[in-house]
Amino acid sequence: MSSSPESHLSSEQIDAWLGGSPDAVTQNHVSQCQLCQEQLRADQEIAELIAGLPLWSPTSGFADRVMASVRVPDPFAFRSLEATRRRMLATPKSMAFAASVGLLLLGSMIASITWTLGHQATIASFGSWVVAQSGQAMWLGVRGIALNIIEQPWYAWVSGFVGNPGRLALFSALVSLAYLGGLLTLRRLLAIPTQRVAHAGF
Repeated sequence: MSSSPESHLSSEQIDAWLGGSPDAVTQNHVSQCQLCQEQLRADQEIAELIAGLPLWSPTSGFADRVMASVRVPDPFAFRSLEATRRRMLATPKSMAFAASVGLLLLGSMIASITWTLGHQATIASFGSWVVAQSGQAMWLGVRGIALNIIEQPWYAWVSGFVGNPGRLALFSALVSLAYLGGLLTLRRLLAIPTQRVAHAGF
């Protein structure tokens, strides 16, 4: 990489100089540039200070002590019945709230059962109405599909073809032959060859 006194040294050239392997271009530039000489001296001092720092390493068992003090919360604890029971019984206010919710649910269930037992005829008539409406909607859908098919330009040709028993029998025979031919071809392709192919090992 070439450099001029105006461009100064790049970070790669400075690293190469500090590593003891500068190229001729870098040496020539440093001999002519006062700013790069000062930059190199400052970087050299920083590198020497970092190299003189003491090395610290953790004592034996450090990782075990750290992991023993770590408490990882269970992300599904709020779903467990035990955690819910502890929260409900933690304070008198939470106990009163839990009792109110339980009474409300129990009262709702009793009211629903009572209403169901007393209005069986209404429920049965509603079920019959739902069944009737569903059947009517299905029938209207089938009629719409059938009318749409009848209005297609190819419907007359298909109707005439199906209405002729001879053509229909011929078409069925051709489809059956094509199906059998496909099965035989597939069986032929899947059959294991009994003869050794020349040059098969290459």
